[in-house]
Amino acid sequence: MYEKELGIIGVGKIGSALLKRIISTNTIERSKIIIFDVDNEKLHKLSKDLDVKCANSNIDLVNSSKHVLIAVIPQVMDNVLREIDNAISVEHVIISIAAGVSFSHISKIITKPISLIRIMTNTPALVGAAATAIARNENVKEYQLKFVKEIFNSVGMVVELEERHLDAVTGLSGSGPAYIFIIIEALADGGVKMGLPRAIALKLAAQTLLGSAKLLLETNIHPAALKDMVATPGGTTITAIHELESAKIRATLISAVEAATLKSKSLNSAKTNNNDN
Repeated sequence: MYEKELGIIGVGKIGSALLKRIISTNTIERSKIIIFDVDNEKLHKLSKDLDVKCANSNIDLVNSSKHVLIAVIPQVMDNVLREIDNAISVEHVIISIAAGVSFSHISKIITKPISLIRIMTNTPALVGAAATAIARNENVKEYQLKFVKEIFNSVGMVVELEERHLDAVTGLSGSGPAYIFIIIEALADGGVKMGLPRAIALKLAAQTLLGSAKLLLETNIHPAALKDMVATPGGTTITAIHELESAKIRATLISAVEAATLKSKSLNSAKTNNNDN
């Protein structure tokens, strides 16, 4: 029925990263993909560079695509949904990566009983190392879910959750890279203070976080046990840990995730209330 398997509306950082990884991993043949973006120059450059067809409009894309991935910022999501509403059919699968835009909100604009999937991913998708959470509404079939999981497996790890957990995912892994970049920068600053060259300190700090995360994921050992493997009695590590605990680093990080989660919930609530008024 549809010429293309996947249509991507919005090819900004995340949209283009997904597109590039989907093609490079051969998850979907490029001939089965179509893209559109309001930035005409960016759209045509990406289309030429990746040899992917571009649509003339959002509606043109929807009419051509079985699965429609909407990769736009939340502020313009409503405009896109209103534009494509009449073109959407019950055969479509709509995939949204707009943070805080709930199923109920989308369903107030597109009232047909369509298959909806919400995605919360993060910027490491740019290098194929994303943490992605996926939620579906009651209309999504297993084979449809499998197809979407394959798309996001191409950019990293995927977990499935109920929609009610997505705000917490936003607070943890959605915003999380920013917390980690601050930690990396601070560790590098510490190295520089102690005499290391800036470039070397930054590489060591980044690799230390990368290696530590890889060790945890591949061994499935609790982080407390891994910490104890490093912290020998009376040594440098336990002395440093004491400083971290004195500065309440645990409480601060927990509060950061909580604050970002509550902010995500408030944005979602405000969007719903504005739509109702």
